[in-house]
Amino acid sequence: MSVQMAAADTAAEVAVDVAASDPTNRPLKKTSQTCIPCRVRKVRCDGRRDVCQNCERLGFSCSFQDDALPNQDSESLSSFTLPRRRVRLACANCHSRKARCSGETPKCARCQSQGIDCVYRPTKRSGGVSTTAQQTQQGATDSEIESVSSEPPEKRAMITKDHQGSHHGTTASSDQLSFDPNIISTSSGPSHEPFVFPDEDLIQRTLSNFFRRIHHVPSFSFLHRASLMQRYHAGMMDKALLLALVGTTTLLMDMGPGTREYGARCIDECQTMVLHDLENPSTIKIQSLVLVMKHRMLSRKFTTAFMLAATATRFAYALRLNYENSSLCFLARESRRRLMWALLTMESGMNGGCLDFTLMPSESMHIQLPCTERNFEFDLPQVTEYLRPVPTRPFPDDVGSLALHVRLLWIRSRVLYCTKNVLGMPESEHAQLPELVKVLSEELAGFNDHLPSSFKFSESNLQLRAYSPRLCVYIMIHVWWRQCYCDLYRMFLAGLKEALPQSGLNRLDPQFVSYCARQCYEHAFAVADILKLVLALDGGLPVTDLDLAVCAYQCARIIYFAYQTNQGETGLTASQVHEIGSRCLTVAKSMEHVPAGASIVADLEKLITRGISADGTPNRPESPNSGGSNTVPHHILPRHNSIQQIQNVDKVGFSSMSILSPVAHITPPQASAISPPITHTRSAAQHARGSPMSGTSIGDFNMNKQALLPDLPSDGDNNNAFEGALDGFDNFELFSNTGLESGSWLSHEWLNSDFSQTAV
Repeated sequence: MSVQMAAADTAAEVAVDVAASDPTNRPLKKTSQTCIPCRVRKVRCDGRRDVCQNCERLGFSCSFQDDALPNQDSESLSSFTLPRRRVRLACANCHSRKARCSGETPKCARCQSQGIDCVYRPTKRSGGVSTTAQQTQQGATDSEIESVSSEPPEKRAMITKDHQGSHHGTTASSDQLSFDPNIISTSSGPSHEPFVFPDEDLIQRTLSNFFRRIHHVPSFSFLHRASLMQRYHAGMMDKALLLALVGTTTLLMDMGPGTREYGARCIDECQTMVLHDLENPSTIKIQSLVLVMKHRMLSRKFTTAFMLAATATRFAYALRLNYENSSLCFLARESRRRLMWALLTMESGMNGGCLDFTLMPSESMHIQLPCTERNFEFDLPQVTEYLRPVPTRPFPDDVGSLALHVRLLWIRSRVLYCTKNVLGMPESEHAQLPELVKVLSEELAGFNDHLPSSFKFSESNLQLRAYSPRLCVYIMIHVWWRQCYCDLYRMFLAGLKEALPQSGLNRLDPQFVSYCARQCYEHAFAVADILKLVLALDGGLPVTDLDLAVCAYQCARIIYFAYQTNQGETGLTASQVHEIGSRCLTVAKSMEHVPAGASIVADLEKLITRGISADGTPNRPESPNSGGSNTVPHHILPRHNSIQQIQNVDKVGFSSMSILSPVAHITPPQASAISPPITHTRSAAQHARGSPMSGTSIGDFNMNKQALLPDLPSDGDNNNAFEGALDGFDNFELFSNTGLESGSWLSHEWLNSDFSQTAV
């Protein structure tokens, strides 16, 4: 019985197994409610056919495999790969402002509506390679690179082409895109590495340090901080201008190891960018060139600065920046005025009083002088005076320190021009020198007399400005005023390099020569006293231009010369001279971190060691040009003059360059001789008469100005100093008056001229 029952159970089991193996008897599989992408992502799927909600939102290919066998289903899951999702959801501009970004490419909705560049930075997941670099490696075109670049315009690595036409860009990761001083400083000579734009941290530190510590220097006061920062945060900052700011700030400030070398590369890149786009002049390009010129001068690359000055001046005149433009807001007009005055003062320092090297004569400046710093900062329109004519009444109480600085440097440029020409005129005309010296000395005295009481030099006024950003300009106004007297009177110091030959001095009244020598010494001592008070300030020396170091050197040079040649008359002792020399050396060392400042310090140390520098060694009693040749002797160029530092100047050609004698334009004096001392008082009639040299830059002050509307508050709320900064020729109605439409200047007739006697 048991055997039969076991056989029956076995037969039943076999029947069940056979029925189960029959496909017709298999039950239908339950429909899958999860698509493959959602199953791989391990997220809930709504099971909607054709395409589920998740796949529709993410753009995935949705598929259901209901009829697949279990082994096939597992194989399909393992072989299925999800598409790579976009990681960065916001562009650089939206991310920096914490604004909602649509994430669209090539431009998000916000950037497209505001008309600004939309860029996406590379991420670590993408291997740190930007979209620009990836397309570069795949042979992308310039337009493609510009449209999908992963860096904003002001932070994008420079893209260059090789001889085969392929692009080369940086492929560093996002971490490596930040400034690495070790990488920059190891390059020697022309670097073939791709230039990497400074990172956000360096840019922020640059802008902060520039406007806190450097902006007060007169050469840099043309930038308006609020306007520039607004432009930067809007993503509209010009790349060349930002590079120039980084280069200038890193040179004048200690911002970390390797930053000065990197700043030099920024200046090189800025110069290349501007010179490669000469066909499109703009105010921003001129601003960049002024910063580059100043960097070149501080770096002792005077030849480059000398040549760039011509380009910047041509840009400025082509854009008519030497005329007022009443269609612009006050901030834009004032920024342009300051830019032009900065360019003129720099250019006047470069030409050294040589007419042949003058690019910007004062007669061409039909713009007002700069306003006060407060009015420029807070957009308060102010009507100021013109440079010409020379004022005959005291300066207003609200006169700006920058306007006084410009006016004083203009007087100095005329002093240098006259002294250079006096050295080249025939000795028979030296009898007219007392009248010429009287005119210039009275104008300098009038400048000081017209100063408001708050601008006159005193220890109390200096202490009040000890912590003011205007301290630098206040110091330089009074140092330059004393230096102008030294420049005027030193041509009567027999034996000094810039002095007249002994034969010419013998034709003058000995009392007059002695008086001029005493005046030169007294003003040099006054400069030394100013430097002593400046060094005693609690806040220390402010960041200054190279001018203060140059004046300190000239002060020590004259005092050492007085000690060597007129010790009995001056009553100087060796300890007093050494103390003044050490004081001047301390001031000069404040600029020792720049190459030009280090050169001045080296010359001053030699002066202190030897007692008198080599270039101040007394000349021979008879000068080689004592025969009355109408030429400029080579030795009139002082040490540290920009022209003297130019390596390409033809010494022979310069020494034989013809000049105009200023005495030819001097009205004969009323008396045959002028007895010293020369008083520094000047009547109102003398001020109204002006200079007797009506044919030179000293006279002819009564120049009619255009009838211009005064600066009035603008109706709009969006005043910005960069208004019209990108305008070119097309936006100027006066283009027909620039002379560029004339075809005569394009002729090649000038190539047939003989320039063998002109300095190259």
